[in-house]
Amino acid sequence: MMGKPDDAEMRGIIPNCFAHIFGQIDQEEGKKFLVRCSYLEIYNEDVFDLLTEHKKNVKPNKLDLKEDKDGCVFVKDLKKIIVKSIPEME
Repeated sequence: MMGKPDDAEMRGIIPNCFAHIFGQIDQEEGKKFLVRCSYLEIYNEDVFDLLTEHKKNVKPNKLDLKEDKDGCVFVKDLKKIIVKSIPEME
């Protein structure tokens, strides 16, 4: 997923996605963008928020998948942060 982020030919999908997102934003003139970032882990069908700080030796709370009125699935209570650059996303 990460590959070798410092080597353009060996970068993984995650750093390439970050570069693509901000590359597209840089090409747009006269528009403003809001980029929000969340990180989650799905393990044994359980969903965990990787941005929420957890106490040592305490298992993080599992999050629930929900569906909105339009049928779109989302993770309830998943933390989102606003980012302005690739290093902030990393």
